[in-house]
Amino acid sequence: MAADTSELHSVFSYAGVPGPRGEIGGERPVAVEELEFAVVDLETTGFSPQRGDRIVEVGVVRMAGDGRVLREWTTLLDPGRGVGATRVHRITAADVAGAPRFADIAGELAGLFAGAVVVAHNAIFEQRFLEVEFAMAEVVVPVVPAVCTMRLAKAAGLDVADHKLGTCCAYFGLDFPDAHAALADARVTARLLPLLLHRAGARALRLPAPPTGVPTGPAYPEFRGRLRPRRGFAPADVR
Repeated sequence: MAADTSELHSVFSYAGVPGPRGEIGGERPVAVEELEFAVVDLETTGFSPQRGDRIVEVGVVRMAGDGRVLREWTTLLDPGRGVGATRVHRITAADVAGAPRFADIAGELAGLFAGAVVVAHNAIFEQRFLEVEFAMAEVVVPVVPAVCTMRLAKAAGLDVADHKLGTCCAYFGLDFPDAHAALADARVTARLLPLLLHRAGARALRLPAPPTGVPTGPAYPEFRGRLRPRRGFAPADVR
């Protein structure tokens, strides 16, 4: 069933970074080392949430501005429909049977974004799906500052044929063996971010709004069930 997108709430507000053409966007410069980042990746049943595609896996890496990983989080999700292109994301119907729905974990995911700059590669993809999924779960997330590493790679002037995640990783010599596994993609994007910021000469980000505080209240119910990490991709025990 197609989603009703008539009253979607915007989730991301993009930060500006300095690049070859000068600074873009943003109003409030904040030193990168003072920030925390929530790097997110999604696997989905297809490309269009407006036509009924859904998220089947989420991976998040919470990291400090100096690159230290603070927390990892991931789960498969029951999309309430077919899982889509298994040949791409390698997720089967059996994998998501009994997994939580997005609405179950929406509050916990919102909490992972709180107080951070959200980062994704080709972030408009994640943005479109998250806006629809949060709306269907009736969870209103405060607008969070965001950085798209694909945009950042373009601003940094990388000499590459395209700005896909794998291409950017190859440029910097980063191993990327597990593409299209949400936590693996989030991990490698977290490694890519500081390299791109350094290449762009970005010691600060111009945030259109400060990171939000931890969401509280009945709109953000705590998930009390069990997450379902993909086999072989359990979150690291970060201490």
